[in-house]
Amino acid sequence: MNSLMEDNLDKDEYGRVPEDHAHGKQDLHGSSLEVKLKSAQQIALMKEPLPQIASQLRARKIIYPEMKDRDVLDTFRRLRTKLLQISAGDNFIVMLTPVVPGSGASFSATNLAVAFALDNTKTALVVDCNFRNPVQHQRFGVGGTRELIGLTDYIENPDTLDPEGWSVDDIIYPTGIKRVSVVPVGKRREVSQEYVASAHMEAFFAEVRNRYPDRFIFVDAPSISESPDAMVLADLCDMVVLCVGYGKTTLNRIAQVAAEFGDEKLAGVIFTEGVA
Repeated sequence: MNSLMEDNLDKDEYGRVPEDHAHGKQDLHGSSLEVKLKSAQQIALMKEPLPQIASQLRARKIIYPEMKDRDVLDTFRRLRTKLLQISAGDNFIVMLTPVVPGSGASFSATNLAVAFALDNTKTALVVDCNFRNPVQHQRFGVGGTRELIGLTDYIENPDTLDPEGWSVDDIIYPTGIKRVSVVPVGKRREVSQEYVASAHMEAFFAEVRNRYPDRFIFVDAPSISESPDAMVLADLCDMVVLCVGYGKTTLNRIAQVAAEFGDEKLAGVIFTEGVA
């Protein structure tokens, strides 16, 4: 009986039944040990797509446990530990934004997500909010040359308003890396600040965060110098990480951008070199 009932429930990109679908809506932030244990059991049963091989991951500059450059791998593991300390172990939404364009925010968002998913009790979701220059679907090799349905399509026509509209599950794609999923930008690339600040955007982040207590969300955002979207998105996130490319900016500019977000929101700064 229970298994038949579960088959009729909506499942995510990995075949998991979300807690809110199975038991009614509930706030999973600070959830009980029982819920977390059940979530860990579900992770172990997740259906994974064809995995990416080491040569693909190297070409895409994505970390993996067997990679030769242990310094890069260990750096992202340390960053994972620091963010978990800040959040006291609870799941969170973190926005990564460059001080100036081309400073490694997309690279950092990808690899921080992968670092979290190396822990087999956690899952990671990368949300591409760099509407004018989206790269996450390419970084993960999702969709090939197809134009993917994504975040902007959901915001424009969610299934909560239109039965024929898009659901959150429609826009989350497995990546071929265990426990890592991605939400691409979608077909619409030019969006207004009001669009980003809409109730639909807020509802999207609330749903993907509250659905699973083991899910950590990484938002790839533009710099505040190229778009006001970053400041709006920061309000929807728990913390912000600045990315600084070597030789691309000044200490004064880093301090100015950090002040824009404030001490309560800013989690730290990542310095990068030779990545975008």
